[in-house]
Amino acid sequence: MTIYLIIITLTVLFSMLFIGIMLSNIIAIFTTDVPFVSISNSVIEKIVKNLELRDANVLYDLGCGDARLLINAVNSFPSIKAVGVEVAFYPYLLAKFKTRNYKQIEIKREDIYETKISNATHIFMYLYPSVVNKLIHNVEKQCKEGTKIISCDFEINSYKPSKIIELNSNGSKLCKKIFVYSL
Repeated sequence: MTIYLIIITLTVLFSMLFIGIMLSNIIAIFTTDVPFVSISNSVIEKIVKNLELRDANVLYDLGCGDARLLINAVNSFPSIKAVGVEVAFYPYLLAKFKTRNYKQIEIKREDIYETKISNATHIFMYLYPSVVNKLIHNVEKQCKEGTKIISCDFEINSYKPSKIIELNSNGSKLCKKIFVYSL
């Protein structure tokens, strides 16, 4: 009899967890400017390579999702500091969980328009064009000259990219190219 009670209790708990995650995703659709979109690992590797990170660099991923880009960057360049900023609850929890063993990665649950990024040497963003073009004003105010910015798929209207790199993302409509900028 007690085994059935345990099974029922676990089923109810997992059901509640599943419903909570689904509700947080639905709420995020209406309360965030950009949905969580997963990028393939092969594309992440190409992006990290094109960031041209060096020792003591500080990489920010604005809208970091599940933090896979940050993890790849830290694994490739162990002496960098990486900061992910995510406001949506479920991706934030994923990012916190996945980075729990990385001292060099900090995950913040903050609004990307209000987060402090003044120490960034590199910024990655995969955000809608309207968000990128609104966010660039905050980047200009806070970041030093020479800060490298990489935007996936969407250009920054007020800047000319120093490089445009085709990613050849195997027929996907996502992550086709990255635009590289320098402040």
